[in-house]
Amino acid sequence: MLKNIVFDMGNVLTIYNAREYIYGYVDNEEDFRLLKNYLCASVEWLQMDRGTITDEEAVASICRRMPERLHGTVKRFIEEYRMVQPPNPPMEKLVQELVGNGYDLYLMSNTSHRFRTFSQSIRTISYMKGIWISCEHGLLKPEPEAYLNFFRSFSLRPAECFFVDDTPANVEAAGRFGMAGCVYYGDTEELRHFMRESGIRVG
Repeated sequence: MLKNIVFDMGNVLTIYNAREYIYGYVDNEEDFRLLKNYLCASVEWLQMDRGTITDEEAVASICRRMPERLHGTVKRFIEEYRMVQPPNPPMEKLVQELVGNGYDLYLMSNTSHRFRTFSQSIRTISYMKGIWISCEHGLLKPEPEAYLNFFRSFSLRPAECFFVDDTPANVEAAGRFGMAGCVYYGDTEELRHFMRESGIRVG
């Protein structure tokens, strides 16, 4: 029996449009490409999510391959990254319904130490019985040890958990440990359908 619903954060509990967000810091396609590739898709970004480097170390390393005109932008982007996140209202309604139906909710997210600050503005976080963030464990989804660590951290049985993530590789990896799940593509009604098919009580 499924008792626990495990949620990713970005593009699940909150809305995130990468192109729109990055263009809040630049005004042309060349600089957009530089930030997207050499900052957001960088090794340093993963290291921040893993908790192995500081923001300051990431800025210094990334700026070495960025034009000087973007050094201030890189610093500001990292310091401010998603400190204010648009909510996902249909998901907020679903979260409230699941709690009302007796399910325990958990968060499992790849994110940096800034989470402990910006999460205060995400209403759905307050419904989570347990919070697992990658930087505090030195592990990243979809690494197998990340899931084992998550289960151990909250004494959960994988077969009693249902995982919702927007990245197929993360859901597939969870399935290898017996945790059922669904890729969330932004359609909450579709998610409700898959949950009902899995035996979860939702309207």
